[in-house]
Amino acid sequence: MDELLQYRSLSQARLLWSMAITVTGMAIEIVGGLLTGSLALLSDAGHMFTHVFALGISAIALRMASSKPCHHRTFGLLRAEVLAAYTNALFLFAVTATIAYEGVARLLNPQEVLTREMLVVAAIGLAVNVASILLLHGHGKNISVRSALVHMAADTVSSVVIVIGALVIAVTDWTWIDPLLSIGIAMVILAWAWGLFRDTSRILLEIAPSRITTADVERFVAAECPQVESLKRVRIWSITDDVTAFTAELVMAEGVRVTDCTEITDQLAKELRHRFGFSELTLQTTASGEGQSQGSREE
Repeated sequence: MDELLQYRSLSQARLLWSMAITVTGMAIEIVGGLLTGSLALLSDAGHMFTHVFALGISAIALRMASSKPCHHRTFGLLRAEVLAAYTNALFLFAVTATIAYEGVARLLNPQEVLTREMLVVAAIGLAVNVASILLLHGHGKNISVRSALVHMAADTVSSVVIVIGALVIAVTDWTWIDPLLSIGIAMVILAWAWGLFRDTSRILLEIAPSRITTADVERFVAAECPQVESLKRVRIWSITDDVTAFTAELVMAEGVRVTDCTEITDQLAKELRHRFGFSELTLQTTASGEGQSQGSREE
């Protein structure tokens, strides 16, 4: 558990640096927009604020998740990062709906596009997002950081597409390209947001991780531990994306001595952790046809 908490402290520092870069980019766009009177710059500054919001939620969640377990929070506050990622997914749905709505409105009522301002906005946004992605690269295994990365990646794609759109409009004067590209961007963001929403929902509903099923575990135990006759009350769930818990009752085969149960369960626990990556594992043994049981816990 200490190793997991230390890793989250490192990720939190990266998030804070990324947030500082985003705030700086936002401030530059606000000042530039006020000095030049560019609505595009001020609008993108507002868009950057949504990233600051997403990064801030993730950073706070990681701070909470770094809290050590205690007598009434036996897993600490690890689920805070799942809640943050879930919130960011819902936030992305709202962003997608807004972009799609504006895109359709612009298609129905075309407006003049200022290509110079578009290029400036896209260049600033691209620089900020690339810097943030480089900072967070390698920390995306944490679901809270991954939710922030989805925001950054979505906006990076947006910036690249905006640059392409501005160049096309400058050459062809096809103003309809801008809203059409916006709708395309919205669809990409929707796909990423759905993946994040699906993963966080599975954890919050305590559904087994998609990579593991109870049938997989039962087959593994049957093949590797013939002393176990069957499994009962098998439970698999995730506390967060990198902490998976497992509990089960082992019905021992006839002829297995009670004195051997501890050694068998300890060895099986190690093999289960190695094969399936369980962080928290509890096994209880029951002799075949008897009511006696003995517990074994692998931390």
